[in-house]
Amino acid sequence: MGCRVYVHDDRVDIDVDGLDRLMALKGHLTLSMADIVSARVAPVDEPRRDLGWRVAGGYWPGLVATGHFLVRGRPGARQWWLVYRDPEVLVIDTDLDRPCRVVLQHPDRHDLAWLINERVARRD
Repeated sequence: MGCRVYVHDDRVDIDVDGLDRLMALKGHLTLSMADIVSARVAPVDEPRRDLGWRVAGGYWPGLVATGHFLVRGRPGARQWWLVYRDPEVLVIDTDLDRPCRVVLQHPDRHDLAWLINERVARRD
């Protein structure tokens, strides 16, 4: 998977390469640390419960969820996914409507969640 995540003091940058860029319809995403509520590692089934209609990207149940999706029970809100078959994902929740959540498959998800939460706690 071609996804790199950079955690800075004031933002999180996500760069997507190769075929993933095409599948997720996004090459770069920046989240301001001021907009991030929390980050956690969760079983993929947990955030999948809120997965609404696909707006743009790819989806095949149990295999791939990439791109922009609506959020069940929250009109106007969208989430961005880049997940394949991994049973555990990094979930970044924001106080924005677009994206209100970013869900990533990443090998360093535990470290990334810790780094993000450490900076969110420092902000408060």
